[in-house]
Amino acid sequence: MTLLEVNGLVVRYGRLTAVHGLDLTVAEGEVAILLGANGAGKSSTLGAISGVVPVAAGEVLFAGRRLSGRPPHVIARSGLVQVAEGRRIIGPLTVRENLELGGYAVRSARLRGERIRMVTDLFPELGPLADRPGGLLSGGEQQMLAIGRALMADPRLLMLDEPSMGLAPVVTDRVIDAVADIAARGTAILMVEQNVSAAFRVATTAHVMERGEITLSGPASEVAGSPHVLRAFLGTADTPQVIEETTP
Repeated sequence: MTLLEVNGLVVRYGRLTAVHGLDLTVAEGEVAILLGANGAGKSSTLGAISGVVPVAAGEVLFAGRRLSGRPPHVIARSGLVQVAEGRRIIGPLTVRENLELGGYAVRSARLRGERIRMVTDLFPELGPLADRPGGLLSGGEQQMLAIGRALMADPRLLMLDEPSMGLAPVVTDRVIDAVADIAARGTAILMVEQNVSAAFRVATTAHVMERGEITLSGPASEVAGSPHVLRAFLGTADTPQVIEETTP
């Protein structure tokens, strides 16, 4: 069953177009990866889906409901939650307070507690750090916290933007293993990831994005061997300059 459907998505920053009429679907239980070079439009795509970047044209449907034009907090409450690039935890707040913030819409203290336990079961590293300010955590611990905070909302679809960025290889493996665990529990995943080998370890479907368009989609096992993947990351001599993926 299709959970997320994106039709003809266009994202512009002033007169510059970052995403050109993009079509994308993610099914229930699917782990989809979005690959491409810097500036290909990947982060702009995720931002438009989650409502933090304006949609110039096209529509976003989630579980059959139109989300285009809705504010981010409404989209998050619908079950579509994004972990932004750079983690963006709130440094002065403790680990527990960051997690509780992720569950702000959960009125039951019992249920919030259950979800915190679920997060610390997934990331045991966070348990002993519950009272430590988030800003004092290591980069890997902050990434675990950012993912855990998103899980507090009990998403049906979790979007991850460069979850391994800046992490040591051993920590990257830890985060990617956690993504596989989250998917195994039934949460669909849409992930932007520059670490191709790590991304393909968990992906069921892959989409290659170039110059604001998806140029190849298919089962991850088939896409992995395609020359499109190499071109998407290395570019070609005639590749035009594109804008950087920045969120206003």
